[in-house]
Amino acid sequence: MAYGLVRVHTSPDSRLTKEELAHIGEVELRVPRGEIRDREGELLAKDRVSSSIWADPREISDPEKTASLLSATFNVPEKELAERFQPRDEKGEIKKFVWVKRWLADGEVTLYDGLDPALACGLNLKEELVRFYPEGDLAAHVLGFVNKEGAGCEGVEMAFDKNLRCVPGKRKMRVDARRRMLESLTLEYVEEEGGESVYLTLDKSTQRALEQALDNAMAEYKAPRAMGMIIDPKTGAILALACRPAFNPNQFWDVPPELYKNRALVDVFEPGSSFKIVTFSAALERGLVNTGMMIDCENGMFNPYGHLIRDYHKMGIEPLTTCFAQSSNIATIKIAALLGPEGMEQWMRRFGFGAKACEKAFMAESRGILRPRAEWSRLTMGAVPIGQEVAVTMPQLARAFCVIANGGVLVEPYIVDRIVDRDGAATYQHQGGEPPRVISEKTAATMRELCHLVVTHGTGAKANIPEYRVGGKTGTAQIAKPEGGGYYADKYTAIFAGFAPVGDPKLAGVIIVQEPDIKLHFGGYICGPIFQEVVRDALIRMKCPLDPVAEYVESERALEDADAIDSAVELEGLVAAAAPATVPDDPLDDLELVSVDPAESPGGPKLRDLAGMTKRQVKEYIDLFGLRWDVQGAGRVVAQEPAAGTPLRDVTLCRLVFASQPMNLEKDRSQESGVRSQNGKSL
Repeated sequence: MAYGLVRVHTSPDSRLTKEELAHIGEVELRVPRGEIRDREGELLAKDRVSSSIWADPREISDPEKTASLLSATFNVPEKELAERFQPRDEKGEIKKFVWVKRWLADGEVTLYDGLDPALACGLNLKEELVRFYPEGDLAAHVLGFVNKEGAGCEGVEMAFDKNLRCVPGKRKMRVDARRRMLESLTLEYVEEEGGESVYLTLDKSTQRALEQALDNAMAEYKAPRAMGMIIDPKTGAILALACRPAFNPNQFWDVPPELYKNRALVDVFEPGSSFKIVTFSAALERGLVNTGMMIDCENGMFNPYGHLIRDYHKMGIEPLTTCFAQSSNIATIKIAALLGPEGMEQWMRRFGFGAKACEKAFMAESRGILRPRAEWSRLTMGAVPIGQEVAVTMPQLARAFCVIANGGVLVEPYIVDRIVDRDGAATYQHQGGEPPRVISEKTAATMRELCHLVVTHGTGAKANIPEYRVGGKTGTAQIAKPEGGGYYADKYTAIFAGFAPVGDPKLAGVIIVQEPDIKLHFGGYICGPIFQEVVRDALIRMKCPLDPVAEYVESERALEDADAIDSAVELEGLVAAAAPATVPDDPLDDLELVSVDPAESPGGPKLRDLAGMTKRQVKEYIDLFGLRWDVQGAGRVVAQEPAAGTPLRDVTLCRLVFASQPMNLEKDRSQESGVRSQNGKSL
């Protein structure tokens, strides 16, 4: 007796084992894939139940006829269906389950319900969890999509798939005679995992405004591609990131796979004049130049490295401020010569070029192209300072402008703010860390004012926002031939990069339109208005304090875009595969930036008459020239020391007395319009 009991428990008869298994049931435990939401909690992606049609080929008597009728009803290839309905597979095994069509639309469910019973023989409906994007193609390249096998593809869906997807659990229980689960008799329980929700830094309203503005620009300028990025310059949080044309992730199978690519992260382009902020920032930081310095722009033609450099607007001896506002290639190359090749390469890398900008945010991102110093040719120092022979990504360029906007530090752009589990507990929270300093706060403040001049008196006039001072830089670069050998003669990348408000930047951004098919294919003309529209709308919705523009000049010269010549300066670019050469001694080593005619401007730039100016206007002028000042009273300037006309090189401290007094309106207007005038020249 005892032996029999032991044998039953240790080595039961197979009949007993089968009987035991017949009274045990197992159910899969699954939760929906986690949701994706924007910074305000607005839904961007979730799972929903959808019906799919499947068939048992064993029950289909006429595969060809059934395939023909179903193909016409559900728009599925007839030949493909006929092959699926064959009773045996390639190995000769009997088929029991094949898909007819997955993820039916509501109207298709109605069509299924109305099928002839004879045709519906062998067909069944199955409910599935499918990914749903309620905003259609909004932020499609950021979000990515989930394929029919449930795997995240592209974007956040792929980068954070391990958090979003559900790993099914299971529960084994005893069942009664009718196979009903008896939860009180659970034998095994494994909890499901995953299904966490991801909260992005994106702002849905800003994202939509950016996409619409890019779409409108593509239509107006007959451009095949465009992209843009809006970012918080102090934290690196990305508020909007768009590539156009886009795709609808709800129907990702309807578009070619190449459209899935987030070109904002992987495509590189020559930045043109927008890259000049690196050259000017570096020279200012090292004390090699100052805003009062005069530079000889050689009347628009200069040949320092055996290749002619031109300026679109021919200028003679002009202040550094004007050279930056009017985007002088010649002045930029002369300033770069003071840094030298080693210094130029060092500062480009300090600004983050040649390295991934959003390494923690996305899986796929390019480093751009920044050749090491040893591979530079004799022409490189005439190209790199003005944004040629270097290729960047949009986040890299946006991050560089954040350095100017945030006071001099290199933030890392990021797209995910936090991840929350199904119980509402945060499993991840973005931590920015201490960003490295690139330039001093003083240099950054000077560069912000210089960038503001680009908008009020230079090539970025179309980006001007009356309520908020804008700073930025335009760029227009010819597109390099992928096979090498120079540039296309009629293909351009138009660029505007900037920030606002200048007094306390809340937003920075980059707008790019590629291959516009119009005569005015310049960055300021095409991209400036997009920046203006999107950023103004966002600042108003943010209830940002006003920082109104004091002075603005929209001249025909500004609209023509001074950086246009970037595309005409054809050097041996990075795609030309020029053989590396040891760079000879710099022909500009002994360069004098300024060749001032004593009769024209003896003693260099002079202190202007500040009488009647407000403190804000005076501060703007003082900051531009790096002067110190001592202030008494309030109102407008009634007295100054030293006197107007004193050479700026002799001014160590400017003492000013302010008082409230009635002003002559004509004189007041004259004073305001002359804030940036020096020696009779408009800056």
